[in-house]
Formats: sequence, structure tokens, C-alpha cells
Amino acid sequence: MKKHFLLLSVLVLAAFTFTSCDLFETEEDDEDYLSTPEELDGETITSNVIWETGTYIIKGSLTISGGGHLTIPAGTTIKFESGGKIVVTEANSGLTASGSADFPIKFTSVSNNASNGDWDYINFTSTATGNSELSYCIIEYGGGYATSYGGTLWVEGAKISVDNCTFKNSGAHGVVCEDDGYFNSFTNNTLMNNTLYDIHIDGNYAHTIGTGNNIEGQGIYMNGDVIEQANATWLLQTAPYTIDGSMHVNASGGASLTIEAGNTIQFTDGSDLRIGGDGNFGTLKAQGTAELPITFTSSSIQKDYGQWDYIEFETGATSNSILEHCIVEAAGGYADYVGAIHIEDSYVSIKNTEIRKSATYGITVNSEAYFAECTDNNIHDCQSYAIQIAGNYAHTIGTGNTYEDVLGIEVYSGTIDQNEVTWKAQTTPYVLTGNLRVESSSASTLIIEPGSTLKFTDGNGLYIGAGDFGKLIANGTQANPITFTTAAPSGGEQPGQWDGIFFEENTLSGSVLNYCSISYGGGYADNYYNGNINLLEVPVLLPEIKNCTISYSSGWGIYSDGSSATLENNTFIGNNLGDIGNKKGMMQ
Repeated sequence: MKKHFLLLSVLVLAAFTFTSCDLFETEEDDEDYLSTPEELDGETITSNVIWETGTYIIKGSLTISGGGHLTIPAGTTIKFESGGKIVVTEANSGLTASGSADFPIKFTSVSNNASNGDWDYINFTSTATGNSELSYCIIEYGGGYATSYGGTLWVEGAKISVDNCTFKNSGAHGVVCEDDGYFNSFTNNTLMNNTLYDIHIDGNYAHTIGTGNNIEGQGIYMNGDVIEQANATWLLQTAPYTIDGSMHVNASGGASLTIEAGNTIQFTDGSDLRIGGDGNFGTLKAQGTAELPITFTSSSIQKDYGQWDYIEFETGATSNSILEHCIVEAAGGYADYVGAIHIEDSYVSIKNTEIRKSATYGITVNSEAYFAECTDNNIHDCQSYAIQIAGNYAHTIGTGNTYEDVLGIEVYSGTIDQNEVTWKAQTTPYVLTGNLRVESSSASTLIIEPGSTLKFTDGNGLYIGAGDFGKLIANGTQANPITFTTAAPSGGEQPGQWDGIFFEENTLSGSVLNYCSISYGGGYADNYYNGNINLLEVPVLLPEIKNCTISYSSGWGIYSDGSSATLENNTFIGNNLGDIGNKKGMMQ
């Protein structure tokens, strides 16, 4: 073995080998080179240095600073004693460790009985602006500095390329990128047997994790953050992304997060994903496939109700936002009035998505929000309603949805003031928890599809043309009637548990109840003047009521203040005051 102290000479420059202080280059002269490793203790590199292939032992801190750059060739082994580390700092300083598939570079423990956390880390600080690269490296048994949050590779505010490397047996995380640190490239790496997560990275830079990685441990960890990228994609990995805290996707000029099919996004207790908000704009595109769905779930091994909060589309969430072929489970932990998915003052598409084990609702939609599309979803095992939505936008719930072990679709109070809307038949009831009015100055029409069921809670009813102009078309069929009834549990139905259907003075021609079942209403007033159906100053012969079963009213089956509707082939059963109560005139 020979040591050559470096001189500032033309010869040295030609050799591309530079050091400062007492650093050296080494040459392999014989086969027993590795039996006499070189030791470095507290050295600093401030110029361009190329090591020759061999074995090096780092006792303390090897610092690369002042524009220095260290190049480590293929086949080299760097061993660290306890507390050993490489730190790259200051402008234009860097580290290049380029191995090969046959001759990787190894960063490891000096111990013959190595264990996780034997040495500290390789660190790139925010001032390390030089080009740094690790390729075909094996980095093992580090992460001993800060075992609760550190990593074997620690990138703080810098950027680095890491390809074809193996990170294993860290005493903490495998790789940490923080303070806006990220990857120029991160591909074809293997991460395994690390004590904490394989990668810890800011959410705003998780998209810099590339393809071809084999992540065998706990996966990718992200603290709460704001994703401000115009177009960021979380690429498919072999382990989950885990969000700890609140992850926001928004920017004044618009931010967009795309999640590739097949990914799993986990949330710790109390965590969430929010799109838009804070006066900014955001887009979420989570489009899985039937074979590769995207799963949003709890980080707990056993999935249970309410273990994380929600996915929220806030004001500023764009209409391009979509959940398709997704699974959303174990959410609803924020509050009993917010679902696993919450839509606030925006409109989004949710298709072919399964929502399960919510501690509250499946989906909640505020009064100014609605669905761009809501089709072919499966919502089940929620501890409240499948969907909560305002009456003016219940028509945006589309077709092909299935429901199981839910209370139904909650439609809270409001006015349908759109020209014409259709409530599609669902496999679960619409449950009206407030009065619903159909009216507007330009005339509004509510069409209810055959086979639909509308249930009403105590004190609520359906009002047509009560102020402005309105029309109801409930045109069922003999095979698929439309049901209007109480929301009381099965077996607990009693007359008067909801107020009834009210046709009033601005009811429009074409209003019809055909092949409908109307039961357990008449609760509007505890006197003579009420019924399951109420006709109050409606135009002559409106509405048409035919082929209906009208039953178990606490008042009349039909009550009229003298208005004359068109009645045909109706059946009356068990109404307390009788079939028809008529205050003034005659009905035909």
C-alpha cells in the first residue's frame, strides 16, 4: 500500500485527484490491499477528490464542503464506526458514488456483528448545491443518530439522484428527505428491514420517488404538508404511502395531485387529505382500475370505524377532481356530521368506488356542493347515512349505486329551484330530514323515478308550488311503485309520523301521483285539517292522483280545502278521519 500526499501541481490536476489537509489517494498494489484499510477521522474535503478502489474506515465525520466533491469508484467499501457519518454541505459541494451491478459500493458498519443503527448517516444539507449521485450502492446498518426521526440517507433541503441502490437495516428510516429536500431521480432501489419507514419525505415532493423500486418495509411516510405542484403524480410503489397529519393540495395558481392505480394511501389517527381551500385551487385525480384499485385506509393493521378523518374537497377543488375505482375505508373520525368523503362548495366525480366502515356518513355534501358524477358506487357498513345531500342537488346522485347496512340517503331541508330534476331510483331510501319545497319563479319540476322510496322524519313534508311555481311528477308503475312513508324503523310505524305531501296554489299542470303508496302521514296539524295528501287552493283538477294506495294517516287520506283534484282508482286503508276530507267543494 502506498500513500501519496497531494500537491498543487499539474501532475495532480491531470490525475483528477485532490484533497485538503492530510487527505490522500490510494492505489491498489497487491491482493492484500483490503487487509490494511485506510482510516479517516474528522477530515474535510474542499476540492475535487477521487478515491481509488479499496476499503475506508470513517471514525467520526467526513465533511465535504467549500465546493469540494468526492468521487467513490465501483467496488469500494466504506465502513463506519459508531457515530460515523459523511456530511455534504456548502455551495457546489457534492458526492458521487457510482458503483455497478457487479461491483457495488458498500456503506456499512465496521462491526463483524453489525446491527441496525451502528453508524449515523450520509447527509446532504440545504447548502449542498452540487450535483450528487448514488448509484449501485448498498447502504446498511446506519440510522443511529436520531432513531425516532433520522435516516441512513438524510437529505435536508438538497436534491440528489439515487438509483439502483439498496437501503437496509437502518436504526431509523431508510431515507429521509425534509425541509424541501427531494430526488432528481429515485429509481430501481430496494428498501428493506429498516426500523421505521423506508422513506420519510415531504408530501410536496413525494412525486419525486420514481419507478421500479422494491419497497419491502413500512413504506413511505409523509408529515402533514401542502402540495403546491402544478402536476404531481404519486407513482405506483410496492408499499403504502402514509399520511400523518393534514395533507393539502392547493396553490393560488392551482395544484394537482394524481395517484396512480394500485396505490395504497394510509392515514394515521386524525389525519386527512384536503383538496382546494385556503382561497386556493386544487385537483385530485385518483383513478384506479377494477384490477388495480386505489385504497385510502387506516395505517392500523386492523381496520375499524373512524380511524382517520376524511378526504375533503373544499372551496377551490376543481371539477376535474375524481375518485374512480377506489376503496375508502375506516374513515369518518373527524366529527359525526362529516363523512368519509366530504364535498364543500365544489363538485366532483365519484365512480366505481367502494366506501366502507365509516364511523359516520359515507359521503357528505354541503348545500352548495354536488356530484359531477356519482355512479356505480358501493357504500356499505357506515354508521349513519350513505350520503347526506341538499334536496336541490339530490338529483346528481346517479345510477348503478348499491348500499348495504346504511340508514339510506339523507336529504336535508331545502328548495328545488332548478327547472327540472330527476331523483333516480336507488336501492336505499331517500330520507328527508327537513321540509322539501319544489318551486321557483321560473317554475321547477321534480321527477321521481319508479321504484323510489322517500321516507320523512317527524314534522317534515313535501311542498309543491307553495310560494312560486312547482310541479311533482311521481309516475310509478304497478311493478315499481313509488313510496312515500315514515322514516321510523320497521315495525315502529305510526300514523302522523310525518306531515304529508302538500299541493298548493302555484302547483303546475302535469303534477301527478300515479302508482304511489303514501302512508303514515297527516302529522302537520293535530286537528281536522290534515292528511297524507293535502290540496290547498290548487288549480282545478290538479293534481292527478290515480292508482295510489293511501293509508294510515293520522287525519284524512286526502284533505282538501275545497280544491278539486283528479282522482282515479285509488285505494284507502286505515286513515283515522276517513278517506277524503273536503272543507268547501267537491273533488272528481
